[in-house]
Amino acid sequence: MPQKLKTAEVSKTLLSRIFVKQVVILVVFGLAYSCSYFDPEVEIPSYIQIDTFSFQSPGPDSTGFPTQKISEVWLYANNQVLGVYELPTGKIPVLASGKTNITVQAGVYTDGVRKNRVYYPFYRAFETEVVLEKEKTTQILPHFSYTAQKKKPFNYFQDFESSDSGTSRGVNGTVYIDRLLHSGDVTVSQFGNRYARLSTSSASDVIEFSNNAYVPMPVNGNPVYLEFDYKSTCSIYVGVHCTIGGVAQGSVGDLVLNANEKWTKIYVSLSEETNKFSAEASLQRKQAKFRFFLKTLTEPGAGNNLCIDNVRLIY
Repeated sequence: MPQKLKTAEVSKTLLSRIFVKQVVILVVFGLAYSCSYFDPEVEIPSYIQIDTFSFQSPGPDSTGFPTQKISEVWLYANNQVLGVYELPTGKIPVLASGKTNITVQAGVYTDGVRKNRVYYPFYRAFETEVVLEKEKTTQILPHFSYTAQKKKPFNYFQDFESSDSGTSRGVNGTVYIDRLLHSGDVTVSQFGNRYARLSTSSASDVIEFSNNAYVPMPVNGNPVYLEFDYKSTCSIYVGVHCTIGGVAQGSVGDLVLNANEKWTKIYVSLSEETNKFSAEASLQRKQAKFRFFLKTLTEPGAGNNLCIDNVRLIY
């Protein structure tokens, strides 16, 4: 009886050892398999690089003088997102080779704020087919222009080349508007010949530049942009006035532009402002119409001035 027990104990011990060995073998095999599964051969990338770009030819064509401030590009390869890159991009890895479709969208900072990065919906995306080679860099030179649907006349456009018609210039006191010749800090070929300078003459004067007629704009969140070149001696408040069914509904704006001594291109998104009147327009079942405005926000006084050019309202 004791011998039987001893034999049984030996058999049990052997089975245990065999089982442990099998488990160890399975674990080792599993680890080896998992390593080979999760650590495949590293794919060698090709590269693309964008150092510069071209933009719609300047001049009095169907879009006026097309100034721009494209600061980055949104990139796609064969419809797969590569990312957003500031210009110049440097070398960008692409896990593709051979014939590859590259799409480049022009990116801007809305409201002049670097954190507000968007691809500009009214610039046509650049598309090209290139042949990529692994470990080699392919240079790409995108060309951007306004989309075909957004040629001049825009929803509102003024470049002050021949007149200042269609504009409103002040809310208090006397505000002068002069059409002056560009010189010095910008090229005439890019900006055109003339710009508008709005200036005050007394402490009670407040500058407000605006389109002088209410126009319908989207109130459903679709893109609405006001783009312009400006420089000023005072801070400027940007927003919209609204009427619904011809009745004034008030003014909305949340962007303040600082005084700026040099010409600066700005893309102002007005979608959020116009959308604030959506519920009331729907309730009244009437159309909302708007005027944009640029208004001095600092203490008014003689000597304040706002210089502006190439104004486009687009939606």
